[in-house]
Amino acid sequence: MKGGVVYGMNCSICNIKTSFFLKKDGYNYQKCSICGLVFVYPQPSELELHEDVYSEKAGYQKHKKKDLSEIKENSHIKKILDFLVRVNIQGKLLDVGCSSGEFLYFAKQRGFETYGVELNELTAHIAIKNGLTVHIGTIEDAQYADNFFDVIFLGDIIEHVKDPRALLTECRRILKSGGTLIVSTPNLDSFWARVTFKLYQWFKIPWSVLTPPHHLFQFSENNLKQFSKENEFSPTATWFRRPPPLKYELGSLHLWGKFKREKTIKNFLFMFFAFWAYMKLYALDILVTPFKKRDFGMIVVFKKDC
Repeated sequence: MKGGVVYGMNCSICNIKTSFFLKKDGYNYQKCSICGLVFVYPQPSELELHEDVYSEKAGYQKHKKKDLSEIKENSHIKKILDFLVRVNIQGKLLDVGCSSGEFLYFAKQRGFETYGVELNELTAHIAIKNGLTVHIGTIEDAQYADNFFDVIFLGDIIEHVKDPRALLTECRRILKSGGTLIVSTPNLDSFWARVTFKLYQWFKIPWSVLTPPHHLFQFSENNLKQFSKENEFSPTATWFRRPPPLKYELGSLHLWGKFKREKTIKNFLFMFFAFWAYMKLYALDILVTPFKKRDFGMIVVFKKDC
């Protein structure tokens, strides 16, 4: 401790010592004073992540549909694939953290030669049973050849990994020169993130944006682009999407579970107030959407520098 500030590991982007930011669900978060990167420290072990978080035993994504032909292409997937088709990008496509293979399924329909990697055996087997090529494990385990892929999609995965720099390094190795990297991840520099953080500051309502131990790193548009440039990826396009549904955000507060464990008037009133405040802010977030320059979900397209 120095000057009352607890310092942790170095920032993955700026490589300077970070300081304690806040605590949620028993996990401590650090924040970089230079770039604003927020991350869990100390990090959970690989064993905890593999067995207690992203496993069939933990029930992770257990409600996924088993027949992908029954799934409709959502607007998020459609916009990404439409973009690739519009700029005439084709060839081999890798989805890192592909889950049950929804993105791969629709990419394959657009003519891509698709590959996926997924830690969760349950969802990976759904993808495989639907005729998709998926490696169960990590991207490093898969040992793809150098310069193999034309496109790599990191769909809400970079915030989950323990070492984002190692992930980008591996992506660079297996991506062709001039290849396309697409990163989708939450954006801390958004209206929704900033106004809900105020509820934490003023009333100590848990910040829904942080969801440990699933999300270990939280980026903003600026520090993600800075980070990627350091790893020799240049941004070429950016767009945004709205926050998750209100039900998801309220669930991320974990106040209903706390009330069920400790059924006190105090807990009930606090939960009622928190839910009321979140509903008001969610409605406000919808109203100001036409005036936002950026939103909570960001999709950034990068080109691998030659």
